[in-house]
Amino acid sequence: MNRESSTSIQRQLQLFFVLTLGFTVLVMGGVWIGHNQVLLEREAERVLIVEGDIIGAAARPAMMFNDQRMAAELLQSMQFDPDIAMVKLFTYDGLSLFTYAAEDDTAVRADPVHFQKLQSTLFSDGRLRLYRVVKHKGEAVGVIYLESRLNHLKESQRTGYITVLMVMFGCLLVGLMLAARLQKRIAVPITSLAGLMRQMGYDRDYSLRAGSPTYNRETEELLIGFNQMADEIENSFRTIKENHRDLQEGEVRFRNVVALAPMPVLISRQCDGEVLFFNAAAAQLFGFEGSSGEGVKAVDFYRDPDDRQQLLRTLKQEGKVIGKEIEVVGCDGTPLWISLSMSQITFESEPALFSAFMDITDQKSIEKRLEEQVSERTSELEKTRDELQSTLDNMLDTYYRLSSDGTVVWASSSVYSLLGYAQEEVAGLPLQALWVDSCGFAHSVTAISENGGVLMNHKIQLKHRDGRLIWSSISAHLIIDQQGEVIGIEGVVRDISLQVEAETQKQEMEKKMAHVQRLESLGVLAGGIAHDFNNILAGIMGNAELAEMNMKEHLPADKELENIVASSIRAADLCRQMLAYSGQGSLVKKPVNLSTLVEETVQLIDVSISKDVSLTFDLQTQLPIILADNTQMQQIVMNLITNASEAIGDKKGGKIQVVTGSLHADRAALDSPFLEEKRPPGEYVFLEVSDNGCGMDEATLSRMFDPFFTTKFTGRGLGMSAMLGIVRSHGGALQVESAPEQGARFRVLFPVSSAAVNDEHMADAKAEELKLSERALTVLVIDDEVMVRAIFEKMLRKMGCEVLLACDGEEGLQVYSEHRDRVDAVLLDMTMPRMGGKEVLVRLREMGIKAPVIVCSGYSNENVMPQFEQVQPEAFLQKPFSLQSLHTVLRQSLVDITGSGP
Repeated sequence: MNRESSTSIQRQLQLFFVLTLGFTVLVMGGVWIGHNQVLLEREAERVLIVEGDIIGAAARPAMMFNDQRMAAELLQSMQFDPDIAMVKLFTYDGLSLFTYAAEDDTAVRADPVHFQKLQSTLFSDGRLRLYRVVKHKGEAVGVIYLESRLNHLKESQRTGYITVLMVMFGCLLVGLMLAARLQKRIAVPITSLAGLMRQMGYDRDYSLRAGSPTYNRETEELLIGFNQMADEIENSFRTIKENHRDLQEGEVRFRNVVALAPMPVLISRQCDGEVLFFNAAAAQLFGFEGSSGEGVKAVDFYRDPDDRQQLLRTLKQEGKVIGKEIEVVGCDGTPLWISLSMSQITFESEPALFSAFMDITDQKSIEKRLEEQVSERTSELEKTRDELQSTLDNMLDTYYRLSSDGTVVWASSSVYSLLGYAQEEVAGLPLQALWVDSCGFAHSVTAISENGGVLMNHKIQLKHRDGRLIWSSISAHLIIDQQGEVIGIEGVVRDISLQVEAETQKQEMEKKMAHVQRLESLGVLAGGIAHDFNNILAGIMGNAELAEMNMKEHLPADKELENIVASSIRAADLCRQMLAYSGQGSLVKKPVNLSTLVEETVQLIDVSISKDVSLTFDLQTQLPIILADNTQMQQIVMNLITNASEAIGDKKGGKIQVVTGSLHADRAALDSPFLEEKRPPGEYVFLEVSDNGCGMDEATLSRMFDPFFTTKFTGRGLGMSAMLGIVRSHGGALQVESAPEQGARFRVLFPVSSAAVNDEHMADAKAEELKLSERALTVLVIDDEVMVRAIFEKMLRKMGCEVLLACDGEEGLQVYSEHRDRVDAVLLDMTMPRMGGKEVLVRLREMGIKAPVIVCSGYSNENVMPQFEQVQPEAFLQKPFSLQSLHTVLRQSLVDITGSGP
């Protein structure tokens, strides 16, 4: 701060302003020169291009006919610009037709001119070189080479340099004038203020104030701020004097207040403990005589002198001592207990300790008597605990107690027979170490919280010390303190391994029974589907032969082809049914006509029904629509008819009647002992199956919908419990009437849907424009089946598309690589030799394909799409497919190209 600055603020302002202005002018001049140079070069290039176009227009006939003489005659008469150093004409084949070189320019003949077919512009060596292609009716006929000396450009540059230098000199001169002006308006008031501050510091005269004239707001505010600061300093010194006087008066009042306070107060010197002040209460407690406290030290009152050192250490660390209980003695040696509070103060201008305390001698006597009583009560509790421990140790169940973090606090001695641990070994173990499933422990804690802090007979698995797994039943409740906080868990554990083993054996038997039932169900379904498939194939083959004969005889075959398409759609439906039944298809609710569904389903199971059974139908034709899943509805029909047939057995004259209809059902008609849910009254469609078989008694009726229950030999039954689940998921109701030897009647009701019938055949038959786009789209088909590729090709050509074919994944990648700019969409089969569809899609994405990829498969979308983990296709097409479904998928995928939505 004492170092003097070598440069005044005046010089610094002048130097900074001039340097800044000079640098700015230099930068602006450089930018202007560079910008002017670019503009001049562009103007020279534009002039030379115009000159080249004029020459090209004049010499176009000579270039078209490759005639040098004509080129010379046409151009020798032209007056070229003085800047042009050379003009050279070439045919588009590279033949030189004409050359012009300025006579006063020797540099132009130094380097030969090379022919090139591309238009270009080049600035180098202070010259501009230009190639221009001459075209006639869009076809190139020749090339013109022009070279300019840029004399006009150089003259303009010299003029620009002179102008910039003059402007820069003028700006610097103006800057010096402004710097001199700033010196007066900024530096002079600041210099005056600095001298005033120096005088105030030397003379300690805080009444001095700044009054110099100012020329700007900032300097004025600086002077005003200095005057305000001087006022504050002067006021501060005045306040300090007043505070010192008030402090002296406050000390007198403090002595008076403390002297009359009922609480004992003592002030001692911090260094040696000499008592400086004490009030009447302290004198009475310690036995001071009168007011003579001179020569008395506080350390003399401590029974243990180390207590004072401990208090001083605590005071140094924490800044104060509050409620410290210590034992002291009075002046006559009488022992006392006090509760001491201490802090550091300044008393009579020196560090001191302020001590305030209370006499707690009587309180300590009471606490001693309470401790004796607690000791006696503890002894009684220990005796009771020993008795309780003996009871717990003789229990078969294991009693336990856990801390709030799941650590075992204590367990009864039977824990050894349960887990192989002694009591002292299990204490301190985390419960997760004994629990097989850590998630199961978390679930148990959650269950306790959700059941009001109590858990009863919760099944868990624990680990025995030798590694065995033990099934146990645990009961527990929370231990809560007076503040409502959970501090632990206690309860009992029972070994139920034998019970669980018995239940496991029972479940295994039930699984085997379910497997046998599933196999039988599949056999019944497969027989019906095989029968129906043979009928469908017979129709397809017969209509195909008829169509072939009609075409040979030049007769129309439209009817036969329509029959083939209809039969193919029915076969595809059968495939979807088989996939859904085997778990490979999706279950989707859609509008269903129950009468039509019954007719189709009966064809599947007709072969499995005894020929001695009479199967009659009363199906309402105009039946309202329900929203249901076809496959699940078929399973209900199959289960009811098959079970009715089994109930009849070998009985002669057996009859099964199937009835469908609609009704307005009230609550009485919808009540069922087999369903807990109450269905709302309204319009319902019903399916009723009745037989004159053996019937069921009350016991059988009460258990007929239990899982795996059957009255037949092992393996019979088609899943009545599954049928009940289907009825429940569709919001339906179920009624059963039966008696021994009087047959049975099952009625299933489903709510009517407001959805309209979605007749796919009518939608397919609608006339619709098949063309996808105004331009011809290119589709790449990758499939290993020759017939499928042929169908794809013919259908796509009907839509106006160009088709590229590949027989497997590797060939598909090669075809795409060759025609990637043309391909608008890719139809990709899933299963192919050499490389499957999944790998092909990954490779196509790595090649940067932008076109949509549509995966085709005989499996459903729900089974195919999860196989694509890294990349996903844009769409899915299930085989077999129709022309309409292929058109719809392509239109949806190519919406960005075709410009139309689906």
